Amino acid sequence: MNVYKSLYRKVNEEKNIMEEEYKKLEEIIEKYEKQLKISTSTLKNNQDTLQVARNDLQKAKLENAELRHKVEVLEDRTEELYAQVNTMV
Repeated sequence: MNVYKSLYRKVNEEKNIMEEEYKKLEEIIEKYEKQLKISTSTLKNNQDTLQVARNDLQKAKLENAELRHKVEVLEDRTEELYAQVNTMV
């Protein structure tokens, strides 16, 4: 009978140890799931910010190209006006 009690105690101890380990593993899993959610959220925010920056850069490049074109047109017009003034003089 003592052998059975001893075995029962050992089995119960092992069971308790396994339950504690299982709880620890569940806590670790929850912790990593939370970190993953936070990382995913951060990554999405960074991606959105990057997209906005790309759009702004593209707009700035277009504006730059338009301004360069306007400068070229104005330079050409200035040269024409100087040429007209020189012919008058």
